[in-house]
Amino acid sequence: MSSAPIGKLKKLKSLDFNNADIFLWIIKRKLKGTQAVYNVLNVEIEDKLSGILKKIVREKIDNCNHIKDYSHLSEDQDDDILTLGYKETDFPNIYSEIQKGSDCPKAEKPEDLSGTWAYIIEIKNNFQLIAFTKVPESWDMKKKKGILNLVFVGKKFKDLDDNSIFRIQKKIDFFYFEDILFILDKKKFETGLNFREGMKSNRDAVLNDFETFGIVNDVNMLREKVGENMKYLRKISMIKNNGYYKNTDFMTRLIQANKTEKWGLTIENNKIVLTKENFNDILTILNNDRLKSPITEETFDVHVKVPLGKD
Repeated sequence: MSSAPIGKLKKLKSLDFNNADIFLWIIKRKLKGTQAVYNVLNVEIEDKLSGILKKIVREKIDNCNHIKDYSHLSEDQDDDILTLGYKETDFPNIYSEIQKGSDCPKAEKPEDLSGTWAYIIEIKNNFQLIAFTKVPESWDMKKKKGILNLVFVGKKFKDLDDNSIFRIQKKIDFFYFEDILFILDKKKFETGLNFREGMKSNRDAVLNDFETFGIVNDVNMLREKVGENMKYLRKISMIKNNGYYKNTDFMTRLIQANKTEKWGLTIENNKIVLTKENFNDILTILNNDRLKSPITEETFDVHVKVPLGKD
């Protein structure tokens, strides 16, 4: 990891919210084909609620300590914060709408809130901080512990103990600060920003490369097996990100390792012969995830690997 995310996290944790302005944005999403289109509405909020929202954001920032680079394949996130450049996601489409400020449409009646996909808390002073939260699929109107109950009255959100029609959760899925996303909930982040479509684009790019470079003998079979399965889409995305297969000597070394280590792959005309039984192994090997211990000489297929000195 570069020093930039670490430095920005330190700056994020030092922000003073006392005299900052706060805005609440409602995000709606529609799919046009495979592309997500986001509509953004501004919602006025009362002073009491502004203070509560600042407190929620502050508490979550204070708990952000250990950060790692985002990876499509990763171990359990636990308390780690994952970082990613915002342009690698759908977020610029949402951000460009928020940047319109007062020119952005406002929610003026309860019906405007119908179909909310996510909401954003924006805090601004001599900085801009955005906190994104995906709305749960199973939203109901019952009062729940740990959730703020809001009512929409006179074009503003107000805090209400019961009979709520909108909920602010005391959680954040990710922060945006100075071009970096700090991801607190990987699953919600990926759902909220339509990340599956990005993985499907990675799939198509990689499989086209496999055909061009002659990596496997049957790309169509691989395309069918990967499909829209998230496990394989993640593997394909990591193969694209790492790009080992593009190195001129990678296939030569792979073929030699297959022979020496007796991996059992069939190679014909310098192409890996794909079968229904070995396609998962092939994805593992093409991402350089078959590793041998220099201590025990055992060979492992790893789910996650971290180069020495990177963690």
